[in-house]
Amino acid sequence: MQKKFNVDFLDKAIDFMDALDLKVQRKIYYNLKKSRLTNDPELFKKLTENIWEFRTLFDGKYYRLFAF
Repeated sequence: MQKKFNVDFLDKAIDFMDALDLKVQRKIYYNLKKSRLTNDPELFKKLTENIWEFRTLFDGKYYRLFAF
C-alpha cells in the first residue's frame, strides 16, 4: 500500500510524546502509521480546511495530536 502523507513532528509534539508512558507512545505511533495507509475517521479526522486531528484511545483516555 502507498502512504497518503508523511508525518513530521514539531518540537513540542516530540516533548509531549516523550512525556507519555511507553505503552501509550507505542499505541499512538501505531495509529499514526495505520492512518497513513487507511481512511479511518476514528483515528484521523478533518476538523477544518487546514487542520486535522489524530486521536488515540488508550486505557479510557483520548490522546490528540493536531496536524496542519
